Parts: sequence; structure tokens; C-alpha cells
Amino acid sequence: MPSDRLTPQAWLARQPLQPDERLYLVISNASNADPLKDFYQTQGASGLTALWSGTPYADWQPVMPYLAELKPASPFLDWIAETDADDWGWLAVSSCEPAVVFEHLRSLTQVKMPGGAEVFFRFWDGRHIYPILEGLGEDAPQVLPIFDRYLINGRALNVGQGVVKPPKPFPWWEVPEALVKKLAEDDPSTVIDNMMQWLLEDHAELYFSFPESNLRQKVARFVKRTPLTEENYTGLLKAHLENEVVA
Repeated sequence: MPSDRLTPQAWLARQPLQPDERLYLVISNASNADPLKDFYQTQGASGLTALWSGTPYADWQPVMPYLAELKPASPFLDWIAETDADDWGWLAVSSCEPAVVFEHLRSLTQVKMPGGAEVFFRFWDGRHIYPILEGLGEDAPQVLPIFDRYLINGRALNVGQGVVKPPKPFPWWEVPEALVKKLAEDDPSTVIDNMMQWLLEDHAELYFSFPESNLRQKVARFVKRTPLTEENYTGLLKAHLENEVVA
């Protein structure tokens, strides 16, 4: 971990767990750092809960996100402190029971983008969730009311827990247009990733009409020049790519 990042140990020392608080780990099998290998070696597999279990994506093991509760002295915290990877997952503190945390995270499997596209919410990837939480500001607990504070890629973020309501079927969260616009201006990778994912899932014939690297460049150019305030944003992207296929 780069020296300017906060280690889990330092983060917990700065604000120790209270008697009613729990330390949670959200971890992704999609990371190139292969964090699950180290997790299994230090913790075993019994404490992991697959976050897409009970959904149509329950067998998507290669990209499955997981939830686990950790002790403050967990040896896996050493791996987190030492890794340079930034897509493996993150830590958070909550007073909620594991079942409540699981149900709420599962309810965020997919979200709605402006324009109506339903995409996977990559909340397990610190590169994506940190700017989203930061961009939401005081509204962050409306989306993730289960967590009080986070450690994401060595950066601490305190948001406070919100009112935890019974989970809704996904996709219930409609990503605010203003947030997507801000993310696109600050770092368009989140919007580009979501549009690539939407094309793959809903318009595979278009997705596979181009080499993936070329398609990503086309989507990036579209995101850069097309205001997110345009109605039918995803429809415009689809029409743009269809025109290129015909051409």
C-alpha cells in the first residue's frame, strides 16, 4: 500500500469499534489481485456470504462479490495494508446484523441509470464506490444506510448510518443525473464501464460488432461529447453505434 494511505489498523485505532459495532468486509472475486486466495488462507471460507445468492446471478462465481464480518485483529487486515490493488473491495463499520447488511447490499445488485438503463452497481470496487459516496454527500445514507464509516483504498470516509428500511427488489435506486454528470466530469470511467456493461447485457449484437478496445473508445468519446441531460441518453448511444455498424 502506498505510504500516504491509511492502514486498517491505523483506521481502527483512530476510531475503535464500539460495543454495538461490527467490522465488515466487502470483497470481490473479479479483482486481478485475487484477494479471495489470501482471505481463504487467513480466514477460511466459512465466513463468506455471496452477495448475489438468491438472484439470477447466483452462479456468476468468477465475478461474485462477497460479504464477511471481521474481527479487528483479523490477519486479513495485513493483506489489505500491504496490497497495491484498488479494485479488491473495502471495509466498513456498522451496528447492523450481518443478515441486514447482506439483504441491503443484495438489493443494490442493479441500479437504474438516467435514461432507464439497468446496470450492475459495482459497489464492491473501491474505485467506483468512493467517488459515488463522496458525490452523494449527505444523501449517501439514503443509498447505503447500513454503514457508518468506510475505509476505501486507504481513505477514511465517515457518512453516518441512516434509517434502515426493509430491502426492496432491485433495481430500486435511480442514480441521480447530477451525480452521473459529476462522475463523468471528474472521472468518466464509471459511466463508461456502466455503458459497456449495459451494451453487453442488453445489446450483445452491438457489443460484439466491434473489438472491445475499439468499442470502449467509441463509448468514451460518446460520454465525453454527449450531455447527460439529454433525454434517452442510452438510446442515443445505441443509435450512434448502430450508425457506425451500418457505415
